[in-house]
Amino acid sequence: MKRNAFFGFLLFPFLSIIISCGSTMSLPQYLEHLDSEEYSPCVSELEKRNAKESNNDRIRDNFELAMIRHYQKDYDSSLSILNNTDRLMDDAVTESITKGFASVVANDNAAEYTGNSYEYIYINVFNALNYYNKGDVEEAAVEVRRLNEKQRKYLNQYGEWIKNDDTQIEISDTYKKLRLDTSKITENIPKKPTEADIFRDSATARYLSIVFAMMDDSVNNSWNVAADSRTLKALNPEFDVEAEGSISDGMGRLDVLAFTGLIGRRGERRLIVGPFPGIQFPTGSYFVYIPAFDLEFVFPEFPAPQTVLMPQEMPTFGRGPSFTIYPGKNEIIKMPQNSVDSIRIVFDGKNASQNIKLSLLEDFNYAVQQDVNSKARKAYSRSVKRSMVKKFTAVAGATATLLIAEEAVNKEENLFTIAAYAATYLSAAKAADQIDRTETADIRQVYTLPAQAYAGGIELPGGKYSFKVQYLSKNGDLLKEESFKDIEVKNGKTVLVESSCQK
Repeated sequence: MKRNAFFGFLLFPFLSIIISCGSTMSLPQYLEHLDSEEYSPCVSELEKRNAKESNNDRIRDNFELAMIRHYQKDYDSSLSILNNTDRLMDDAVTESITKGFASVVANDNAAEYTGNSYEYIYINVFNALNYYNKGDVEEAAVEVRRLNEKQRKYLNQYGEWIKNDDTQIEISDTYKKLRLDTSKITENIPKKPTEADIFRDSATARYLSIVFAMMDDSVNNSWNVAADSRTLKALNPEFDVEAEGSISDGMGRLDVLAFTGLIGRRGERRLIVGPFPGIQFPTGSYFVYIPAFDLEFVFPEFPAPQTVLMPQEMPTFGRGPSFTIYPGKNEIIKMPQNSVDSIRIVFDGKNASQNIKLSLLEDFNYAVQQDVNSKARKAYSRSVKRSMVKKFTAVAGATATLLIAEEAVNKEENLFTIAAYAATYLSAAKAADQIDRTETADIRQVYTLPAQAYAGGIELPGGKYSFKVQYLSKNGDLLKEESFKDIEVKNGKTVLVESSCQK
């Protein structure tokens, strides 16, 4: 037992909980260009990614590419890509339903990206706009009807899966023998998702359904308009729904739908439990130490963390040196900043007195929050299982390595063999600590969706109108201005203009 005191400093007889913010999940390189509205480099990278046969993110990357083409007003290209992406996503979602929305246990990020529930709806919203901007109102309305079918086929089953979440944390006796304080693991499990966390509909989709019905008799159905109006009112009580569903005699209606910013990005919550004390056991007249270790769990979080946890200086025990540990590689996730505070429509010339201000129709970030809330609990449970298996394997390997080093000391105890044992310990401890740094949460998403949708309109006598859509900051500074010339308003009909500002 003579080496017990000498190596006492290698033990860390304390328990701590560290919550670190940041993500070890690599984000796509094109995001930096996307945030700067530099679309060409984004397109180039996305096309290279899609050229790879083993691209598990093909659905997401195609969606990204289609949205960029949409912002560039290349509606033909966007339409073609989105139609193909919709088919891929529909097949993947059908398979998910069949499998009960199961996830790959070994690594969530290794699974094929099937799309988040809200993306499954928004893909039809923007494809409807593609058709409309190409002049095909009927096909635009078909896209909205397809969205209704998806709700019945997928979202209801997805919602039931969320509400019936019976996720539990199971810790086997093997891990309990390692003296884990299991309460520290179970007490941090994210809350069970509720009905409020289930994404079921889009205010933008309901708005478009009403507008399309008001502009084309072939898709007009008074019952559908009334139903969509009730749904939109429930989704956004502040929006003037009544004005969208009726037009005064002898007048037409001009509506503007404007998208701003880029959707918020989910991040990774990294929970580190430990380090747990090193475990010592006798082998003859000496002791072998299982390295002190911690357990690391990850799950999605929104908004993404904005801070980085600084290294912690570990206290010194016995005669050994102090150690500096880094609880995971952390990086700041840059969140897209939406600088737009308000949007107004300024008419040219004699119509200047008819300027209007658009109202917030939908905050797309709310859908991300719902999605993250619905997945965090199950993701945490899977992460616990993976982390414990990997760490126990690492600790067992470290123990075998230390036994070999101890045998060398037994044969010839001197300064060199003792130093070699200490070096072996530190190396094994580091290896055990680093092995579960590979644990990452699945925070994949489509980054090119907008942050908010604004909408509004005005009744006007039939005729052609020119106007500007102006995006203003909170201080009233003009961030962007988009001009529209000779937009024709017909009596008894609605005409829609789409605009966007990704700042």
